[in-house]
Amino acid sequence: MQRRGQNIRKGFLKGILLFIRWLPLTTASGLLSGFGQLEYRLHKHLRKAFQEAVGEARETLDCDWDVLKISQELAGNHILWRTRDMLLDGVSDRRAEGMFRISGREHLDAAIAQGKGCIVLTSHFGAHMLPAHWLYRQDYPLRLYMERPHSVSRFMSRRFVSEGPLSQDKLFISRKGGSKDAASSILRASRVLRAGMLLFLAGDVRWSGQLTEQAQFLGRTLRFSTTWIVLASLSEAPVVIVYCRIGPDRRYHIDFHPSFHVPNDAQQQGQTGYWVQHFMHVLEQQIRLHPTNSNDYLFWSENEGQVA
Repeated sequence: MQRRGQNIRKGFLKGILLFIRWLPLTTASGLLSGFGQLEYRLHKHLRKAFQEAVGEARETLDCDWDVLKISQELAGNHILWRTRDMLLDGVSDRRAEGMFRISGREHLDAAIAQGKGCIVLTSHFGAHMLPAHWLYRQDYPLRLYMERPHSVSRFMSRRFVSEGPLSQDKLFISRKGGSKDAASSILRASRVLRAGMLLFLAGDVRWSGQLTEQAQFLGRTLRFSTTWIVLASLSEAPVVIVYCRIGPDRRYHIDFHPSFHVPNDAQQQGQTGYWVQHFMHVLEQQIRLHPTNSNDYLFWSENEGQVA
């Protein structure tokens, strides 16, 4: 969802972050959320848009949600989502550790122990860049497979600069790339997995053209990239789904799910659509449980975000 004055807002947030990160971090997180909730209360059209989107999703998912309460909290979490991991920039490991609540780490470590690398399958739910931030701080051998993220911390940006055939800069992809670029990027990502590293990519990327499949999501028919399925089947690397929600305690709750494998003949057997729908179904369940972490999902339309 685009709001008016987006660039002004980003500049304001970057400026205020320089000061509020010296507060207790949970307090700082609450202040950022408060800015979003204040904007929600002051702007009638914004308030109406959130309430309509939450109300529609409640009907689609058949949930017993308090629309007014969830709408306001979602507006606050929108601000935290857009600041990515910048709240933790320049923060010591000791201070940063207090902001994370981790569950399922044993699933991630067991997947890595298989020796085939690991696909860490994320989404745009909650504080979606914070699992990568935490993995960097824990010294996991991590590479991102996505468009180069902007508005992230200098801590994370420094890890984008590396050299060699497995360097991070060669793994960033572009929506403007053609089929040859896509094939080359998949080969590079496969090498990362064969080297036993972690590959962090999203399973909810809306796309069109080759390597896509349709799926039902929040009552809409959308087309999603199947790149993660191609990589999982080619490499036989285990897949670990991760979610990171912003909790009522203003901390980042990261949850690693048990690993699974995509069959190496999934494409030949026409199973890519099944795997796309499976992931979107699991994501819907997270939204049912934690609608205030749904970010932009409730505002998606069937024609928006498709790329030729």
